[in-house]
Amino acid sequence: MSINISRREFLKLSATTLVGLMLPRNLLSRLDADPATRRNPQLLGRVLKDQAPLYTVPSEGSAILNELVKDQIHRITDVTTGKDDTSGNRVWYQLDGAGYTHSRHIQPVRMEVNTPALTIPEKGCLGEITLPYVDAYSSLGTKRKWLYRFYYASTFWVTGVKSDENGVAWYELLDDRNYTKFYIPAISMRLVPDDELTALYPHIPYQDKQLVIDLAKQTLTALIGERVITTMRISSGIRQGEGGFATPKGAFRTVRKRPCRHMVALPSEFGTGFDLPGVPWVSYFTVDGVALHGTYWHNDFGIPHSHGCINLHPQNAKWIYLWTTPTVPPDEYYFADDQGTRVIIQ
Repeated sequence: MSINISRREFLKLSATTLVGLMLPRNLLSRLDADPATRRNPQLLGRVLKDQAPLYTVPSEGSAILNELVKDQIHRITDVTTGKDDTSGNRVWYQLDGAGYTHSRHIQPVRMEVNTPALTIPEKGCLGEITLPYVDAYSSLGTKRKWLYRFYYASTFWVTGVKSDENGVAWYELLDDRNYTKFYIPAISMRLVPDDELTALYPHIPYQDKQLVIDLAKQTLTALIGERVITTMRISSGIRQGEGGFATPKGAFRTVRKRPCRHMVALPSEFGTGFDLPGVPWVSYFTVDGVALHGTYWHNDFGIPHSHGCINLHPQNAKWIYLWTTPTVPPDEYYFADDQGTRVIIQ
């Protein structure tokens, strides 16, 4: 049986238990967290689906110890590869020193508590969720409604900071799909500083940069001229043929960007829809919204999964967002021009 972090311990960070906590310092003392651990939070894993199997060894042919529950938080105590796994993603995690599960079932996360900002810039700023999850509400009043659960590494445009009747700080976030507001406890989000949003390799002419996406290999390679800068795994459209959820092939440019987006799609003849607030680091390369972006709802890169977009680990999506053109000013949550980086999909 695996030993997961207790629900009580985690809920000390949730909105329902923030009543009466005036400062983040009080919250940290209640967690009995060591200061060194707070500076370098332990790598944890959030379970992505119900009934994810936990095996005795990193093999689907081994005995099942337990079935995991969505949004449980466990300690990742080892990372290895499956001996009989021949898929595009062979990574397995040991949880709590007890058993193993395939990485597709786990989002690596940390539990980082933040000091709330006293003010927010007039035009707003970017924020990133730093807890495994936090619940978002429609308002701060007693009649507030639960709206969504936001997950680690998702990003949102912050428009204000407010205190509730107990003096607890909450951030007001823009729902950029419906143009309404979300409210979350401020300790759950870090505000991304401007210097973290500066362009990478800005001296390189935009014509010299290029992204090459290989759908068969499920890889993305960034090049300057013919020099390879980096290669990373992706998840493209789940249908490999044209139509449906296929990622389009051809030559494109990243002419539109935004650091966050509430993405929604209705169910269709091709499959189920989705409702994903806070998709991070979005770089569009088609006029109808196909994009490179970060992904918090699966961790199975190297395997097709998407509805046509290029799914990336959030840190890789951030790198692409900063490396490609156009460069988005830190105080803008949407930007476009015609000098985007070339994207070749084959």
